[in-house]
Amino acid sequence: MSNLSSFPPAAVGGLALGEPDTWPEGLRAIGDLILASRFPMFLAIGPDLRLFYNDAYSDLLGDKHPAARGAPYASVRPELWERLRPYFELVLAGEATQLQHALMEFERNGKRERRFFSVSLSPVRHAGRVAGVYCVLTETTSDVLSQHRHAFHQKLGETLDGLDDAVHIMKATSAMTGQTLGVARVGYGEIDPAGRTVSIDRDWTEGRMASLAGMSHALDNFGPEVADMLRQGRTVRIDDVRTDARSAPCAAAYAGIGARAVVIVPIIEEARLSAVFYLHEPFARHWTEQETAMAEDVARHTREVVRRSRLEATLRDAAIERDALLQSERLARVQAERLSHAKDEFLAMLAHELRNPLAPISSSASLLSMQFATEPRICQTSSIISRQVKHMSRLIDDLLDVSRVTRGLVKLKLATVDFREVVTGALDQTRPLVLEKSHQVRVELPDAPVWVRGDQTRLVQSVANIVNNAAKYTPKGGQLALALEAVDGRMVLRVRDNGSGMPPDLVPSVFDLFTQGARTLARSQGGLGLGLTLVKRLIDMHEGEVAAHSEGVGFGSTFTLTLPCVAGACNGSDAQPGDPEAARAVLQRKLRVLIVDDNSDAADSLSTLLQVQGHATSVEYDAQSALRRARAERPDVMLIDIGLPDVDGYQLAQELRSLPETAATVPVAVTGYGQAKDRERALQAGFAHHLVKPVDMTALARILESSAALAAVAEAEAQAEAAPTTSKPASASESEEAMAPA
Repeated sequence: MSNLSSFPPAAVGGLALGEPDTWPEGLRAIGDLILASRFPMFLAIGPDLRLFYNDAYSDLLGDKHPAARGAPYASVRPELWERLRPYFELVLAGEATQLQHALMEFERNGKRERRFFSVSLSPVRHAGRVAGVYCVLTETTSDVLSQHRHAFHQKLGETLDGLDDAVHIMKATSAMTGQTLGVARVGYGEIDPAGRTVSIDRDWTEGRMASLAGMSHALDNFGPEVADMLRQGRTVRIDDVRTDARSAPCAAAYAGIGARAVVIVPIIEEARLSAVFYLHEPFARHWTEQETAMAEDVARHTREVVRRSRLEATLRDAAIERDALLQSERLARVQAERLSHAKDEFLAMLAHELRNPLAPISSSASLLSMQFATEPRICQTSSIISRQVKHMSRLIDDLLDVSRVTRGLVKLKLATVDFREVVTGALDQTRPLVLEKSHQVRVELPDAPVWVRGDQTRLVQSVANIVNNAAKYTPKGGQLALALEAVDGRMVLRVRDNGSGMPPDLVPSVFDLFTQGARTLARSQGGLGLGLTLVKRLIDMHEGEVAAHSEGVGFGSTFTLTLPCVAGACNGSDAQPGDPEAARAVLQRKLRVLIVDDNSDAADSLSTLLQVQGHATSVEYDAQSALRRARAERPDVMLIDIGLPDVDGYQLAQELRSLPETAATVPVAVTGYGQAKDRERALQAGFAHHLVKPVDMTALARILESSAALAAVAEAEAQAEAAPTTSKPASASESEEAMAPA
């Protein structure tokens, strides 16, 4: 007890207490317990409640220690005494009591602090009488503020959900923040476009400070370093403007607005400081990390709500001026849903109408390149046409995909996938652009499979979009590098380029809708700014992550895609059974293909192209004619447009499935409608495959090859049944072949 050896005398029960070493045994035992504990503890002895405490409590006293030793509690903690007096009186009457998560606002080191404690107060007896109060404190500030933060967010969300005006939103958030954190003044300041002046329209105060509404001040008046931090998007927290090096030279400016302690949260819009959210106190205050984090949460939440409300207000005002149809919020929602549906239908129809003319253009270009293979100029022209058709097809697909993904209409077909095959497939898709720009591509793939759970088609699309983006923004003759690895249960794919790179302000928003890097008026890079948005949405659906990084303009970019791995290999359920020789079989005769399309240009050009490839083709322009020809000629494959003039392609496919003459015919939907619901409807109607115009000839070739193989197996089986049987026992391999499904 040497650190409290100067404890002044106190009269307890007629006994004059001096040095703690001379206390009676019971009191001395309590004193020893207090000094040995790491929890803040004190003993308030005698009628004056003079303080005896340990080192942990001295930390809470700050600069009031050591003068507080032996001083009456009321003189040491006048700011707490009136609140705690009833509890002390209860204990002095002989009854122990507790306070759970009690807010204590006290002064320490010249600063006001708000902290929460669980407090246990017990009577200390000597000679049969209560001699004092034994107090144990457990700080619960972190837990309480975490609970407050959660409850605050819930209440904030409920409050803002009913507000649609930016002014009301900021007024509500200011009041809620001030009341929750016990702050004297809270508000928002708008920053002028030049980033030099802050203007206050209105704010909230609890009465201890005057409002700043209507005032404007130069931002640099409050300290150049403070202004720079805000422009960089960094929160400023100052406990005492007079002693903080960042604000001390400008203390007069803070005094002019009555602020002694501040928290200022920057609000960044379009890569510039557009507003600040501030908390002000008229005296020095120690701001906790939790309080600062809550202020940042409020600013971030408010920014999003205000941005949305302003956009909604703009759209609402425009609609009112246009046709005066929106008279209530309910009508607005109905109209928005109607417009959304109309937009979806328009996009689908637009895609269909654009794909229809692309189909004959693509087929004709391919036909030219085949028939005039020795004519360089014709081949070059055909190649240009084909590339541009594919580019337009990708733009249409991206536009529709983004619309569907953002509305949650895309359903993943999950399977266990080797991501090495995803990378290979993506490189196949991007090869034309890479070759066109003469890029060098380095690929590093692990020897072992990298299994993930995902939709292979969508994963290939995601990687291809990243590679296309890298190729597009890398000057001709550049270098692209793809590296795949599996680390700690996750696969990581990095795509690096040495292209144009990105400015720092673009990186955070590179995955946002319609975001693109700076381009010239010529728009030589092309695209709609949809590719990376699709990547982000699709990878999110796979519970993965995608990130972008660039050291700056001219230093290239790196995109990192991460997905969780799955243990083990595929179970082989997708493997195709059967005899390998039968799977490789091909028809000795030409494949009979019937093309059904009311667009004569598309039908005729595709027919000619397939004839050049060695197939026997015929063309019909309506469903009834196609049905009659199919029953008579029994084609191997039918390529059927959906939008036929008499009966649509869905009904035609159903009729073909019901006829014995066309039971072996493979119906393939060839259409300008390419959304997921269109594919599902085609398969339900009886189509075996679904192709989108302009037809991907590689995909069509695979379908024709598989159809030819199936037909070959069927013919082989038919010939075997027709041949005379012998008594020779079948070998094991022959038995397996007989059981292999066609």
